[in-house]
Amino acid sequence: MSKKKNRGRTAGGKVPQGRTLTTYDNFLGKKKTSSTKKRPVVVIEANERNELAVVPFSSRSGKNRTRLTKYQQGQSYFKHYVEIEDDEGKPIRVNRKFKENHPNMDVSREDMNSIYDTVMYHSKPMRENQKKMKKFRGKKDPRD
Repeated sequence: MSKKKNRGRTAGGKVPQGRTLTTYDNFLGKKKTSSTKKRPVVVIEANERNELAVVPFSSRSGKNRTRLTKYQQGQSYFKHYVEIEDDEGKPIRVNRKFKENHPNMDVSREDMNSIYDTVMYHSKPMRENQKKMKKFRGKKDPRD
């Protein structure tokens, strides 16, 4: 049985940076939420095992959110949180919980740079995000 190659993937078959996925709130992170709202998330990085680091989108403004002016006519916001695990503590991958959207829903390189810069260096939860990205990339924090 041959696997069908997804044309929207990079040459190595990885999910590209800027690809959006659709999931439900209750699958994002280990914090239990009763919300079952369908939510887009954007891939900010994929590792060699095709595990994903994602940033959730939101449809309304609020604290720790920034408007994406060039994406969906400026109707979307991104939350300042990076997620690397699903509700069961497993790495995020494209699967039944995280469905890959069509490449025409991708976020532009310019918006990706802005999202990455904001969540990693210019947001309240940036320290937590940096810790998560270290763990995601396989570097253990020496203080753990």
